Amino acid sequence: MKLLAKIIIIIAVFFCGFYFGQKQVLSPNEMLEFTAKPLEIEEGNVPNQVVLSEISAALVIDFSNGQIEEYGKVNLPLRSSVFDLLKKAAAENEIELRFKSYGEMGIFIESIGGVENDFAGDRFWQYWVNGEYAKIGAGSYQLKDGDIVEWKLIKGQINI
Repeated sequence: MKLLAKIIIIIAVFFCGFYFGQKQVLSPNEMLEFTAKPLEIEEGNVPNQVVLSEISAALVIDFSNGQIEEYGKVNLPLRSSVFDLLKKAAAENEIELRFKSYGEMGIFIESIGGVENDFAGDRFWQYWVNGEYAKIGAGSYQLKDGDIVEWKLIKGQINI
């Protein structure tokens, strides 16, 4: 009976941590709107800082069957997410993209280009940014100008 109580407490702590941890990350619905205003430059006064109103990021999709697709320099609004990049590249290049939104918990990619997750084979779509495995959901990861995002259909889950 004590073992069952410990398991219930551990599960409750895990879900509370997950729920409140999600509140620390801005979801796409909570992002602030940004409008770039033109810089007013007085004669002889050149600003030493450029304000970006958009970014560009590259996208690589590895289907794990020898097929790798690259989509470089996709232009996106400032504060776009990894998921925004995937959606835009899919729309512009007529790539079939299926996903399921779980609200604040995030977005689950079901298939890219007709290649689905394989639950029986334990293979799922996961992503890396600039060579590093992502630690948050694709809808919450805010891109920076010049980022390279790689989506791979791989076996298992990376433990970090």
